[in-house]
Amino acid sequence: MVLVKLDRDGMALVVGDGPGCLLPAWACAAEDVAGAGDVVLAVLGLCRAAGVAWETAARLAMVAAGLEVGKQGVVPVWRAEIRRALTPVDRTGTGKVLGVEDLAALAAEYRRVGLSVVLTNGCFDLLHGGHLRCLADASRLGDVLVVAVNGDGSVRRLKGPGRPVVPARDRAALVAALECVHHVVVFDEDTPHALLHQLRPDVLAKGGTCTAEQVVGREVVESYGGRVCLTGTREGLSTTGLLAALRGGLTLAPDGGNGAA
Repeated sequence: MVLVKLDRDGMALVVGDGPGCLLPAWACAAEDVAGAGDVVLAVLGLCRAAGVAWETAARLAMVAAGLEVGKQGVVPVWRAEIRRALTPVDRTGTGKVLGVEDLAALAAEYRRVGLSVVLTNGCFDLLHGGHLRCLADASRLGDVLVVAVNGDGSVRRLKGPGRPVVPARDRAALVAALECVHHVVVFDEDTPHALLHQLRPDVLAKGGTCTAEQVVGREVVESYGGRVCLTGTREGLSTTGLLAALRGGLTLAPDGGNGAA
């Protein structure tokens, strides 16, 4: 058997006296090619040890390599990530949007190899500069940033009639498109308590509009040794303010306040 890596063109596989085949690269946004070859060899060896056919093993290795180059540095590719990548219904946007069970498994594996997980949560109804600053700040507090987005029913109960303006699927996809965000999960409860118990993040980050003692879920994170951190904000900029400006025929002034249209 000969398997030849062809960089962005995929791999060529020839087994015995067969005609061989060209395996196209798995579509991905390449961030860092370091570790791709190691991942190919690791997955190929694992699959062959389990009795998987050469072509199937090579295709799985290709998917794993695509996931690896989408990450910064040489970091593990987890079984849950490969399974999700092979399930079309779960490939939402960039593939960062996960279910709670898959994300809990990933979080546990991140911690096992010494990576710290940061979680922040919110409605993110109209993504704006204040959100971007909070998320960028949160990403610097650990190795992996998870963003928990309130589901539509949760937003309606928290914010009142007429909200959300943007449905949960689109809000999650928009947040997932940000480079500093590693994973996104949608939760339907009014508080993140259940999610925190399942994911057990090392850091719970929240926009600095409140004190650390007022952060919802603080007691859960601190109960297992995690910590709460506040991120920066942009004064005068909020979804509520944006909606008021839009409905009142106003525009936002350069300082973030409302100005005449």
